[in-house]
Amino acid sequence: MTLPPVRLTMTLLALGLLAACGRSEPVQPVAPPEAGAPEPVAETREDPAKTETQDHAHDQDEESAGGTAHVHGAADLALSREGAAFEAELISPLANFGLSEADGVFTDVVTAELSGLIELVGGDCTPAVPHPEVDTSSGHTDGHIHATWTCADPDRVTALRFAGFTAFPSFETVNAVYITDTAQKAGELTPSAPELSLK
Repeated sequence: MTLPPVRLTMTLLALGLLAACGRSEPVQPVAPPEAGAPEPVAETREDPAKTETQDHAHDQDEESAGGTAHVHGAADLALSREGAAFEAELISPLANFGLSEADGVFTDVVTAELSGLIELVGGDCTPAVPHPEVDTSSGHTDGHIHATWTCADPDRVTALRFAGFTAFPSFETVNAVYITDTAQKAGELTPSAPELSLK
């Protein structure tokens, strides 16, 4: 099943929501008040993550108009397969590529580096030239990189590799997800662990 860019983006949004839900604190039950007792005042606690977010407002949004956080150093990557064809979409702040978000363009130098940005391991795959786009709908400037491959032996593709950590050192983490008709795999890629196993 090939996911069109809009569906890939929705998948990334769902992945982000699942990750956010996994970090929430458990809800503690509260006993009902006794008859005639004053209503309890809700306790508020300072959330350290929110404090850091406020301190670094430009680097991180809570929920932007697009529904995903714009975090410098982080990116989202989704891969899908249909038959012998694989399709990927990377969504990243333009700053991760060393580019000016104010300018909002991919330079020729950066575009030339995109061919080796995302790789498939195994399967004798032939990549097409990646297609970069700029998106400002969230109020920030994000880059969307669309990549496709045709594989001679797609069942032997064993991993998705993000090679951009070397070419673009501003990337710190990439949240990756692989989606098929029957399965889904997800993981966080880092410079020391740049591959997501697809098996």
